[in-house]
Amino acid sequence: MKQRLGLMAARLAWLGLLAGVATSGRAGEIVGWGSPYDPTVLSNIPPGTDFKAVAAGGGGTGFALRPDGSIAAWGYDPTGFGLVSTAPTGTGFTAIAASASFSTAYALRSDGSIAAWGYDYADSVSGTPTDMGFTDIVAGYGRAYALRSDGSIAAWGYDASGQVSGTPAEADFTALALSSYSVLALRTDGSIAAWGWDGYGVISGTPVETDFIAIAASGNTAYALRSDGSIVGWGSDEYGRVSDVPTGIGFTAIAAGGNVAYALRADGSIAAWGGTDHSLISGVPTGTGFTAIAPSDDFVLALRGQAVPEPAGVVSAGLAIVALAGAVARGRSRR
Repeated sequence: MKQRLGLMAARLAWLGLLAGVATSGRAGEIVGWGSPYDPTVLSNIPPGTDFKAVAAGGGGTGFALRPDGSIAAWGYDPTGFGLVSTAPTGTGFTAIAASASFSTAYALRSDGSIAAWGYDYADSVSGTPTDMGFTDIVAGYGRAYALRSDGSIAAWGYDASGQVSGTPAEADFTALALSSYSVLALRTDGSIAAWGWDGYGVISGTPVETDFIAIAASGNTAYALRSDGSIVGWGSDEYGRVSDVPTGIGFTAIAAGGNVAYALRADGSIAAWGGTDHSLISGVPTGTGFTAIAPSDDFVLALRGQAVPEPAGVVSAGLAIVALAGAVARGRSRR
């Protein structure tokens, strides 16, 4: 019964996030590491301790949401795309997403409409839906997906392997994650739907259990977080991205970018595994209190708040909320 209640709390918390709650009241400062194409995304991180979401874009562009819903944008600003210089102004934005592969970014307004800017590859900007009522958005390789308030998915952009045209028509999804050419979606019952290109078994190898509370993907590798805080990985095992998945329980969030994956422990410390290029693992900060991780291909942005104590039990409503606070940027800005 306790496990069932904990899983229910996790899913309800996910629905709360997707309704525009960026974190569980745990904003923080931005920390970055790696070796991006434009290093100013790390050297010019905006100061402050009250950011509520971050996103990492291709080439070295950073985005963050302030408490008033305004967008901070800095770093790589490619000529002709204006990824930084044309970022939306004003307040009231509730979510941000950026492609790790292309210079494209998105933001959700308080009415659930979508702002899109940057490189319009495969109509990934001009094809953005114009209606309202969206609750979350993720961006990938020339394509993007948005969740509606009824749990249905809108998809647009690059469709080489059915990543867009194969999007399920159901209306019971709560979260999305993108690998290079495939898509994962988490259902309200904790099961996972997958579509697109089945390279390395990233689709056919998708777990069939129904106790998952979070998903992440990058390249041709995918991950899912169970309600007990354990992690399962499948797909390409290059650089040990599957075989080196941390064991044990009690992890609260997962994220992936490039050839590296990350997990947050209950105290907010970071576990990392996979490829060692770009200092994506060696540069991982020590300490506790991290609440969100947003990886790109060659750098990472994270939010760090106050340290949190280890929970008395592994599965509880409290753990579910901590997990989601850490997972705000986990499915966004990924390939």
